Formats: sequence, C-alpha cells, structure tokens
Amino acid sequence: MNGFTRGCGNALLLGGALMILINVAITPLLPRSEVSAAVMSGDIFLLRQSASGVAALLLLFGCLGLHLVQRLASGVFGASAFLLAFVGSSLLFAVEWANVFVLRAVARTSAATLAAIDKHPFMNLGFATAAGIFALGWFLLSVSLWRAQVLPRWAALATMAGLLATPVLQGLLGLAGAIAGNLLFGVGLMGLGRAVARSSTSASDR
Repeated sequence: MNGFTRGCGNALLLGGALMILINVAITPLLPRSEVSAAVMSGDIFLLRQSASGVAALLLLFGCLGLHLVQRLASGVFGASAFLLAFVGSSLLFAVEWANVFVLRAVARTSAATLAAIDKHPFMNLGFATAAGIFALGWFLLSVSLWRAQVLPRWAALATMAGLLATPVLQGLLGLAGAIAGNLLFGVGLMGLGRAVARSSTSASDR
C-alpha cells in the first residue's frame, strides 16, 4: 500500500506541475479573436485539452493518495471531502475527454452545430456542474488537510487560496488573473503531492 500511496503522491505532484504548465505556457497561446469553432479546431486547443485531461487523471489518483495518508485523522468530514473531490476530478476528466474527442470533431465538421451545442443550456449546465463539484471538492479536501495537520498546512492553504483566487482574479485581471490563481493552486498541489510521496517513503522505511 505504501508503494501505491507514494505513486498517488507523485501523480499529484505531476498533476500540479502540469496545471501550472498548461495555464502559464499553453493557455496564453490560444487565439482570443477567433470564433469558438476556429479555436477548437486548432492544434493549440488539442494540446491544451489533452494536457488538461492528463492533469485531471493525475489529480484523480492524487486525491486518493491524500485520503489514504490522512484518513485516520480527518474523520467523516475528510472522507466526504475526498469523495466529492474524487467525483469532481472524474467529471473534469470526462469534460476534457469530450472536448478532445467529441466537441473538437464537431468543430472541425460543422461550426453551426458547435454553436448550437454551445448555446444549449443542458450542455452548459453539465460543464458548470463538473467545474463546480471539482472546485468545491478540492476546497473541502484542502480544508480537511489543514485541519488534520498530517501534511504541510501551507500547501493546503495554497490550494484553498488558489481555488478562491482564480475566479476573483480572473474577473479583475482577465487571463493574467486566471494564470496567477491557477499558479497558486498548482504550487499547493505540488507541495501536497511531494509530502504524500515522502511520507509514504518514510513509512516504508520503518
């Protein structure tokens, strides 16, 4: 189990690093003046959403590692927060999968069909629900990590702060604000992932 938990910690570390890379290096390359179909048909969109799907999958294993390390100290609240974060990460992976393999194909085939899909309230509700559950789950999981004090509290605080700051800074500063918020979130995830991997290694040495 220690080897599996260590792997989950490394997955979280890589997931946080990939989120930083996506938001700092790839997202600014997306065209801002083109219509949605043209953007989604491009190679930069394919690269970004593929990387985002990998990051979501890594965070899926990462939150499992966090739960395994702190489950005895976090209680019912921690277990509930983990479950919500796990579901949210799964939904985020599903959204990125749909972006890469479904919506991009639609964009390359029919811009009018993509526009109709984009305006459909059910589609927007699905994407918003996935993003909301992901953010809420990881925020509550970070709160449980901060309370349990098993892993570095600074990393839990950075994760919480990044989740809260991203929509606020994006509203105030646009793309630069979103990058700053996601950078803070990614740093927190990397700190948590490194701590999980190191704690598992220490436990296996005893």
